[in-house]
Amino acid sequence: MGLFIMTKADRESRLLELWLQRPQDERTMNDVLAFAGWVQQNYSYLFYGMRGDPYQTLKSVLRNHIRE
Repeated sequence: MGLFIMTKADRESRLLELWLQRPQDERTMNDVLAFAGWVQQNYSYLFYGMRGDPYQTLKSVLRNHIRE
């Protein structure tokens, strides 16, 4: 079985898709850390190959979709 490596664009698209599946009231800045932990537990491959801090990268990916 070969190893599948996602492109940065595919990884970011999937992270955003998962974020937008959450209820609107669970898409605040306070929810990003919990979401990062959930992704790490359920979709850890989405963090493979990320440069730097995955949490900071995730915040950057979600920045236009985080509710005030």
